[in-house]
Formats: sequence, C-alpha cells, structure tokens
Amino acid sequence: MATAATFGNRCDVRHRGDDIFPSFNRYSDWAICKGIITKNRFPNLQAPNNCGGCVRYYRGIDMTGVVTELHFYHKDGVRNACDCAAKCLEMPNTCTNWVWKHTFMPRKDGGRRSCTLYSSPNLPAGVTLEYNTALSKGFLPLQAANNPQAGAPAPLTFLDVANTRPDRFGVSGFVVQDQNGKQYC
Repeated sequence: MATAATFGNRCDVRHRGDDIFPSFNRYSDWAICKGIITKNRFPNLQAPNNCGGCVRYYRGIDMTGVVTELHFYHKDGVRNACDCAAKCLEMPNTCTNWVWKHTFMPRKDGGRRSCTLYSSPNLPAGVTLEYNTALSKGFLPLQAANNPQAGAPAPLTFLDVANTRPDRFGVSGFVVQDQNGKQYC
C-alpha cells in the first residue's frame, strides 16, 4: 500500500499542498482565440498579456445548461467559436456558458455550426431543478420543455442529427465576471 501512495505522488511532486496550479505565464499554452478575445476588446479580461484568449473550454463537449437559451447564427455575424465566446463575454449579466456546435436547424443555421449561450451549466445526472418563473427574473427565454431542468451527463457535440459522429471541432466554455468586474474566459 505504501508503494502505491508513493507512486501516485511521483506524478504530481510539484503540486503538493495548496498551490496545485500551473504558472500563470503558461496561460497562452492552453488558450484558444488568442488575438480575438483580447484585453483591448475586453478590458476586464484576466489574462497575462494582451493576446488574451480563453482557457476555460471543453473540446467536443456541450458543457452547457438550458436556462436563458439564446441562439446566434452566421447571419448574426457569429462565424466561429471565438465569435461565440466573445458574444458571451459581451453579456456578462446573463451569460456564463457558450457552445459552438451543430444545432441541426437548417432554416436557421444553413447547416453550419452555430452559437448557443446559456446562463447556467449542465446539471449532474442526479439533480433536477424546477424554476419558479413567477419569482425569478433575467432567465428569459426559458423554453417550457426545459422546466423542470433534469440533469444528465454532458453531451458531446455531433456532426449528425442522429448523434453518432462526434464533432471534434465543437467546443463549449465558461465565462464569468467576479464581484470586482473582472472577466474570466
């Protein structure tokens, strides 16, 4: 048993104790949308340099919820995942999650990936929430089929409506604004 514990610790020797985080200077190694999601465009963006970018993303995963479901398409000027993340950053009071995926609504998306913004993340499979819309605000639109919101495993992004071909270029991410107005992407 002692051998297993020692072996397990060997993989993470540098991160014992409280500081488990990589150096902030390595941010750019993982960031997507560098040069598009910048500190010039979003002055409160917390990134180590003006190149910016987002590090809070999941490739091929639809890590989003259902509350305040807003759709943006190519015709709306949202042409790629970076435009989608930027759209969420532009709406810090109502958007915390974005996904760039195929929605399979040909009359709206023309067969292209589109952007969906949400104000809540996926719920885990063991959680269901029912929203009291009479006492709530800022959630519109909330589709009737999404209340109550049942948790489930996070879906993948797909290339086909039958959900049989995963889309490795679909992506979702989180955006938050802290109590001091600083934005994280």
